[in-house]
Amino acid sequence: SCDSVAKDLAAFLGWEQPAAAAPETPPQLPVRPPVLCAGCPHRASFFAVKEAMKGKKSVFCGDIGCYTLGNAMPLDMVDTCLCMGAGVNMTQGIGKVEPDTTCFAFVGDSTFFASAITGMVNAVYNQANMTLVVLDNSTTAMTGHQPHPGTGKTMMGQVVDKVSIVDTLHGIGVKTVETVDPLHLKEAVACVKRVASQPGVKAIIFKSPCAVLIKSGKPAEIEESKCIQCKKCIRTLGCPGIILQDGKVRIEQALCTGCGLCAQVCPTQAIGGACHA
Repeated sequence: SCDSVAKDLAAFLGWEQPAAAAPETPPQLPVRPPVLCAGCPHRASFFAVKEAMKGKKSVFCGDIGCYTLGNAMPLDMVDTCLCMGAGVNMTQGIGKVEPDTTCFAFVGDSTFFASAITGMVNAVYNQANMTLVVLDNSTTAMTGHQPHPGTGKTMMGQVVDKVSIVDTLHGIGVKTVETVDPLHLKEAVACVKRVASQPGVKAIIFKSPCAVLIKSGKPAEIEESKCIQCKKCIRTLGCPGIILQDGKVRIEQALCTGCGLCAQVCPTQAIGGACHA
């Protein structure tokens, strides 16, 4: 402890150890539940799959990464989370036991290279019926934005050829691999419906950069004359950039990245100014 170190230093240097000050009572910290960042493309990816699978018996197997936070309400899109790569294999097992279930496995681009490739080989070889969803935000966001084989840069800063997730999946034997920007909501939902309806092993790559790494766009704004205070943007997305202030929906300008997802779910087009709206 600090006290023991101070005592030893005082004894060694021949100093008189000052009396320890009474510890201050730290202020009570505000409640801050873990949540996906404002503008995180994973929120859009989860929401697109959720919208596409409305009314269908589905299972969503998660993995280790910041996208594990997709388990929280209101998204509620992570049914299982065990260890890196496990979701890919659990999805296959669930599909065998419950063949009437539409099975999804979510994995990040970094975890794909680290732990999911072998599971996908097994899926193809053993003729699974599943959809792999790669949440490609071009970094290892959860643990400090380290590079990975898909970023084109090594840990030592060397620029190298990127390892293509699409080519890797095709090489394994996955025939259907589609890439879409999750922040283009209509296109993303249509892609999920199209791909998930196919038999066998298929993959969707939701490609959009991590909100922390990109320069924020113009924050969204709410046109009060159009806003009916239905709070759908809050109830469906759970973005920390959308807040209630004096009972009214507001955009927290300091947090909003202008991703445009909320503008696309607003039933009255009351949200504007965002880049994807």
